[in-house]
Amino acid sequence: MPNPTKNTTVYAAPVMRKLAEVLGDLQPSLRKVADFILRHPLKAATLTIEEMAHETSTSPAAVNRLAKALDLGGYTGMKAELVATLQQMVSPVDKLRNELAHRPGGAFGLHEQVQSATSNLGTTGTLNHPETFEAVVTCLTQARKIYILGFGNSVYMAGLAASTLMPFCADATAISMEGGNENAAYRLAAITDKDVLLAISLPRYSLDTLQLSRFAHERGATVLAITDSPASPLTPIAQHVLFAAADHPVLTSSNVAVLALIEGLVAGVMARNKETVKLATELTESVMSYLHLPGNGRTSKK
Repeated sequence: MPNPTKNTTVYAAPVMRKLAEVLGDLQPSLRKVADFILRHPLKAATLTIEEMAHETSTSPAAVNRLAKALDLGGYTGMKAELVATLQQMVSPVDKLRNELAHRPGGAFGLHEQVQSATSNLGTTGTLNHPETFEAVVTCLTQARKIYILGFGNSVYMAGLAASTLMPFCADATAISMEGGNENAAYRLAAITDKDVLLAISLPRYSLDTLQLSRFAHERGATVLAITDSPASPLTPIAQHVLFAAADHPVLTSSNVAVLALIEGLVAGVMARNKETVKLATELTESVMSYLHLPGNGRTSKK
């Protein structure tokens, strides 16, 4: 697996950058092919042109036209670029998905979940450049106020991000917790160019997340995103994007990598805050009476 600390990531490869740049201007059939490659770069490098057409519900001609639109001559040239970029990488999630398809009853257990989670965490390390991560941390530490947004399963990730950032930032609020999209919009109404919106969205993407992110962008706020790939509709809206590999052999999306990115951002913010040790000590002392203390055989509060 490539070293994530080097100045290369999967999405920094020339062919992937070019795909992300032209995505919005492609015809619908070509965009379906480009979407698939951006979401499944490892798998795409292994497919024939017929298999790619089947996976994208298009045609070999559409796949070939995309390659020509990228100035790669044809599918052979595009596949060579993908293989050259990704030849050292393997997708355990795809392997696991194929394995499950041939199991009687489609059994899925803890071992398979750990395999899937480990794969997504490892892939996430290759998808993100360290400079992007540092830029996101800087935005969070300098913001007057941080608004955190996510709907569907992402609402819980947004709440976690807000609660863990709260002690170490000027102000961090999850705006999508109670009251649904309407109240989220009310809470976001006061956002300014001194504020940050951190939006979290995985497939299937919430239209409300996209609309509120555009609103924040129009108000001059810095929009940050955690999403799954450059094919995500959230990517062109955000100033900085962190990619969380979300593939799963059974579930629509996996949140494991999102959680890892949130923990990393909180740790990054804490490391920048000179008052971290003092704040952490005060926080621990403030909740001490509610915690179980080892050695006394009982909780500290009855």
